[in-house]
Amino acid sequence: MLRVACQPRVDPPDGRIPPLRPEAQHRATPAEADLFAVNERQLTGGSSGGGPFNGPADFTLYDRCITRGLPGSMLPHVQGNSYQIVQSPGFVAIRYELIHEARVIPLDSRPHLNPAVQLDMGDARGHWEDDTLVIETRNFKERSTYRNAAAATLRLVERFTRTAPDRIEWTVTVDDPGTWTRPWTFAVPLTMNDREPVLEFACHEGNYALPHMLEVARAAERPKADEAVTPRK
Repeated sequence: MLRVACQPRVDPPDGRIPPLRPEAQHRATPAEADLFAVNERQLTGGSSGGGPFNGPADFTLYDRCITRGLPGSMLPHVQGNSYQIVQSPGFVAIRYELIHEARVIPLDSRPHLNPAVQLDMGDARGHWEDDTLVIETRNFKERSTYRNAAAATLRLVERFTRTAPDRIEWTVTVDDPGTWTRPWTFAVPLTMNDREPVLEFACHEGNYALPHMLEVARAAERPKADEAVTPRK
């Protein structure tokens, strides 16, 4: 089991995400300067926004316990920063504690799925380059692309390299000519910690935020007269 230790190494060397292309400006969010922004499609929606909250679709995929996307599922968070990597003949599987997600990655040189098949975590294919596991992922759904990238052109290349008996360096190259002016890369070291297992993340079972926020939104719409409390005699 692995946990995040945040000391990212990035490209470009100045540590800045490249500029957005003009055609991608309308997809930018207020969190555009945040490396760890994941897949919030709306400018004001979700539990961190101001609404409107007319139904579940007004909340982010993360709020709804659906996905944090890729690489969002593996980026540091206030909780659930544990991952389990399992290798078998011809496959590598990665299980994420947060949002209960998992990926099964073939290593047998099979081609990617037809582009018409789109997935929230994308379609991953892996291979070895010396002692580095390289995973290329494409075929994303538009609703869950990283930082509002263009699903049709987004390609993520991850590299997992063991740098010590208890450490793996994980790098991600974000390559999307439909969104950024050049590819860019960040890296996060993963450290082994077998004392803390990957726990169940019962998100749907404990997700009271959505019904409560919808209830509050409906209450705010009632006429003031309906909200008045009749004084006791």
